[in-house]
Amino acid sequence: MRDGYEVASDVRDGLGEWESRHGRLRDLSPDLRDVRGRELEPLVRCVAEAREPASLFEDCLEGVQREAKGGDYYTPADIAGLLPGLMEPRPGEHVYDPVCGSGGLLLKAHEYVRAHGGQAGEPAVYGQDSNRTAVETAAINLTVHGVDGSLQGPASSLTDDRFENQTFDVIVANPPFNQAGWSQGGRGFHRGWRYGIPPEGNGNFAWAQHVVSKMAPTESGRGVLLLPTAAASTSRPAELQIRAGLVEDDVLSCVVELPAGLLPHVRNPVTLWLFTRSKRSSSGWGSADRTGQVLLIDARDTAAKVGRGRRTLPDEARNRITDTFAAWRGAPGQAAYQDVPGWCRSVATAETAAQKYDVLPSRHVGVPVAESAHADKGEQVGDLTRELYSLFEASHRLEAELHDLLRQW
Repeated sequence: MRDGYEVASDVRDGLGEWESRHGRLRDLSPDLRDVRGRELEPLVRCVAEAREPASLFEDCLEGVQREAKGGDYYTPADIAGLLPGLMEPRPGEHVYDPVCGSGGLLLKAHEYVRAHGGQAGEPAVYGQDSNRTAVETAAINLTVHGVDGSLQGPASSLTDDRFENQTFDVIVANPPFNQAGWSQGGRGFHRGWRYGIPPEGNGNFAWAQHVVSKMAPTESGRGVLLLPTAAASTSRPAELQIRAGLVEDDVLSCVVELPAGLLPHVRNPVTLWLFTRSKRSSSGWGSADRTGQVLLIDARDTAAKVGRGRRTLPDEARNRITDTFAAWRGAPGQAAYQDVPGWCRSVATAETAAQKYDVLPSRHVGVPVAESAHADKGEQVGDLTRELYSLFEASHRLEAELHDLLRQW
């Protein structure tokens, strides 16, 4: 039987060899000097006996996630799987995550391409994160899944873009919400913000502009990111100006309002923002010309409970969201798109501008009161009551988000 100290030595050698293949990332290997060999041996045995190292690593990530506190969390698998389904990355394309965390979104994009005919090494994936542990975790995660990728960090993509001269076909991102001090004392203000300078106390629209700026200049350029619900309707001047610029420049293609409770340690509902370089009929977009329109999807009521205090987005909900967006684009094999009251609506830029560029889906897709003009008074009262409760719910959500912002200030 081997001595525990020999096991520890072999592990150090193995980690050193693995680290050498990630030369751009220094000191990735954990410090094992204080770990006694006999303490390490059970861990090595556990790993050696695992049938699937990738599954074991995912279980470890989930365990860490359950113990995480505050805003530190990895994107849940159900959300991570939704983003590539909306972006539809293709073989040969380059996929980038500017706040890659554990690399989950990059892996889901890779899985999507492989499931749709991609070959080994497709797509090429790139990631950056400001947290060293996150970059290390992403590097290991890609390795155990057999995926090669280019990772950079620790450095913030907003103030120290390690892919400064590169653009990408697909960008996927789940940035920190309402990130205060994102500019690091003004360091982030040296770049040319196309739609306006984001407020230093909130990085939501810094991330939105970063995603758009990194999209390939060709029609294939597209991106998706998660933002708090308040970003879709905030009236703070700097953020309103940027949101208006995104709408008027016609790069915002879709906003999906998701249920509350999907993200660990984030009680408020969130929104998915989809961007594209072109909405014209083309091989990369679809047969429907959606120039000057934004698709709004209200998916707040699609969550399923999976345990005490936990909710998830089931397959049928994800499929309905992706199918709706695909139909709106005129993707091959999809039925013709139609607005569905209470679920989705295609809104013209002029109407959005008249509403102060408010793109919160729940404020646009409900059944208009005018539609019940021929109904009896009882039905009218019922419609008005449901609308009032919807407004109460929106008020409570905004109040909760305001409390969160005030606590950060």
